[in-house]
Amino acid sequence: MARVNCIRCKNENPGLEKAPWNDDLGRKIHESVCQRCWSEWLAMQIKVINEYRLSLGDPGGQKILTEQMKLFLNLTPQ
Repeated sequence: MARVNCIRCKNENPGLEKAPWNDDLGRKIHESVCQRCWSEWLAMQIKVINEYRLSLGDPGGQKILTEQMKLFLNLTPQ
C-alpha cells in the first residue's frame, strides 16, 4: 500500500488501496488522504447523515454529504 502525505492529519501514512470513486474527487482522495483519516470519515458520515436527516436518494442530500466530507478531510480550498 502506498504512503501519502495526508492533507487532513499532515502525516505520512498508508493511503487507500484504491480510489473510493472513479472520478476526480475519488482520485484526489486516493492521492491525498490516509487510510486512518478516511476511516474516521466513514464513521463520521453516519453522524452527518443522521444529524442532517439526509436522504441519499435525493441529489440535495448527496450534495450536503459531499460538502461535509470535503470539509472534514480538508479538501476545500483554504
